[in-house]
Amino acid sequence: MSFQFLFSLRLYQARTRLGYTQAQTAEAVGISSRWYQYIEHGTRIPGSLVMLRLILFLELDLEEFRNYLNLPATK
Repeated sequence: MSFQFLFSLRLYQARTRLGYTQAQTAEAVGISSRWYQYIEHGTRIPGSLVMLRLILFLELDLEEFRNYLNLPATK
């Protein structure tokens, strides 16, 4: 499974679990609704800052994406 597909799947699952619309999610992380749609559909990959904002806002497991974001490991 590619990272892009996995990330878009996790976004969709978390967003729907939390009851947010795509527009609400985009606004919360400071991007356009269209850009968020591209990310969630797997046609675009966000930069590290937007990705981190999405992970935190949607309460995703940061550990799952740590390597892609080049974050240091936690102890």
